Amino acid sequence: MSTIFAWWRMAIERGDIAIRLVEERTRIGYSQADFARKLVISREMLRRYEVGTSGLSGEFLAESATFGIDVQYVLTGVRSANNEDAVRAVQPTVHVSGGSANVIATNHGPVTMVATQRHVTNTKAEIKPGDEHITEHQAAVLTALVADVIETEAKLKQKPKGHRAVWGALNAHCGVTRYRLIRLTDFGKAEKYLRQWIGRLNSAPSAPIKTGDAWRKRHYAYIKINCKDDPAWVTRYVTKNFSVSSLTELSNDQLERTYRAVASRKRKAS
Repeated sequence: MSTIFAWWRMAIERGDIAIRLVEERTRIGYSQADFARKLVISREMLRRYEVGTSGLSGEFLAESATFGIDVQYVLTGVRSANNEDAVRAVQPTVHVSGGSANVIATNHGPVTMVATQRHVTNTKAEIKPGDEHITEHQAAVLTALVADVIETEAKLKQKPKGHRAVWGALNAHCGVTRYRLIRLTDFGKAEKYLRQWIGRLNSAPSAPIKTGDAWRKRHYAYIKINCKDDPAWVTRYVTKNFSVSSLTELSNDQLERTYRAVASRKRKAS
């Protein structure tokens, strides 16, 4: 029992860390592809970090910090009081014509210079996270779900929907032009829409065949994250219904039934 508990604890913590990493990347304004290029790693590696299938390396965290990621927040959920100071410390300032620039050096590629002009015209943002519109955390959740939709579409459909189409469909569903304008009260509507989309794709008869281990891993991640309030619930469910003690012992059909049971449990709780 202690081994199972430890496994669940590690899975939950990694899942939470992954969500906060997506949240931080979204906060500083990078797409997954752009951030992977900045860090000179593959997009697949970054995707694995952001879905929680791989633990974050110290080198990855150190490089991320140079671009403004609050590493303390990613790991612990507690914001760093001096994150801006830490970023400036690893980005030495040099003088350039008309202003100054921060130099960002990495171990993997050329130096990047981000210029800061003396005279900047600020445009007042209309987005009000946590007040009228979705919070930073909720935006990160939706970003991760959209990425999952795009990835699954690419694996299962001959003509998969791309980034623009998926975001466009979500925005239209919520009646907005940009996803950050989704109303705070509509977050549940947006999340449900994307999860149902993923559910339809994963329920296709060809899904386990075409996506293989990835299909199972997505189901594992969904089940773990949505049962973190009561990890023992899954153990009780699979023991009662399939006479096994862990998700890895389930067949594809049994795993799909468990996935649907968790989705039903989640709907009833909301």
